Amino acid sequence: RSMQRQITALKKAPHIVVATPGRLLDHMERGNIWLGDIYTAVLDEADEMLKMGFIKDVRRILNATPADTQVVMFSATISREVMDVAWEYQHDAVEITVESAGDNRPKIDQYEVPTAGQDRFALLLSLIDRMHYHRVMVFANRKTTVMGLGRRMEKAGRSADCLHGDIPQGQRNRVMQSFRDGKFEILVATDVAARGIDVDDVEAVFNYDVPDENEYYLHRIGRTGRAKKEGISFVLHSKDEQKRLDNIIHYTRSHIIALEMDGWGVFAPKK
Repeated sequence: RSMQRQITALKKAPHIVVATPGRLLDHMERGNIWLGDIYTAVLDEADEMLKMGFIKDVRRILNATPADTQVVMFSATISREVMDVAWEYQHDAVEITVESAGDNRPKIDQYEVPTAGQDRFALLLSLIDRMHYHRVMVFANRKTTVMGLGRRMEKAGRSADCLHGDIPQGQRNRVMQSFRDGKFEILVATDVAARGIDVDDVEAVFNYDVPDENEYYLHRIGRTGRAKKEGISFVLHSKDEQKRLDNIIHYTRSHIIALEMDGWGVFAPKK
């Protein structure tokens, strides 16, 4: 019945169709939708969409539209994949860059804290306690790390929940709503939660792992310092990860202040 309702809605010739690439291709293959009259095609979060492996699907969709279709791409970063699609499907393209300036530039103090692997979790909890944070996001690179942190948070008596790619969308929505409502204090997540998550009062962001991709760092810390509020972010890293972090700093042009522990739980700028 749900599929029938979708087909009926599509037959009413809507002015706008919003879909993921896979879902749109599914309807095209079933003959439920025809793109021959499309005037404008919009790729939102184009860099992330293409990086996730949807470039073949996007090309199939764009190839099904008229040759004079206007292709508009919104992208936080200009990757090689984005440039390839732009070159192939955009004609007489105009690039519009929106710079962060003045009131709309996030005010986020950024810190890096070197720590040995076995001390990282205790250091994380110490920072949260000593700074009296009650709404924070903790990012890790792998779902196994996220799930492990969730279990350790629970054993430590912390109010926490998790988000990663294997969690169904409905459950993700419930977790995010509970976080917004203040039903728990610590959200542990992979980068699935780094983009498009709009929570105005996240006090701090912790990079439990140094991000795999340079731009992920900006997306992560952008969860704090929203709605003209000041934010703060931390990167916990080992000595072996310093080179990777330096690359992120160079790429993102971030000003990250190095901190060191002066006794347990006491932090000062690194000399």
